[in-house]
Amino acid sequence: MSSKLVRKLLAQTAAPLPRGDGGGGSTQSKSRKRKGSNISSSAAVQLLSKEEAMQEHVASILRLDGLVQHHSSATAQKSFDRRSSELKQQQKERKRAKKQAAMSNSRGSGSAFAQKPHEKTYDKQQSKRQREEGYFGDLARALRKAKKKNKKDEK
Repeated sequence: MSSKLVRKLLAQTAAPLPRGDGGGGSTQSKSRKRKGSNISSSAAVQLLSKEEAMQEHVASILRLDGLVQHHSSATAQKSFDRRSSELKQQQKERKRAKKQAAMSNSRGSGSAFAQKPHEKTYDKQQSKRQREEGYFGDLARALRKAKKKNKKDEK
């Protein structure tokens, strides 16, 4: 949750909460109820404790958000920025290609889409090979690590 949203939530909860007496009767009956009855101390304490709990929860979320921002690595931030800029660039290219091919025949050899280089789509076999390569790579790393550990224990 971003800091701005949390601050907005805090500002909204800081305003006094309307009492939920139930029905929407006339203003005279409400004033009579207020004059005639006092709020019990336990109900007031309960209302106060709920509000305190809410404030405490929001404060803890703010602390957590601050810690995450403080302790996040610079390389992770650079990676995120680089990836987001790449995505923005791809979106711009797609929009530009759509504008260029506004009223052309997309089946013709002269269309902008026909002249673009072929982009690979999802391939089940290739995906399966990549998963297997990743699995076997992890397995090989684990075996090398175990082998080093065995050599270390033997010495």
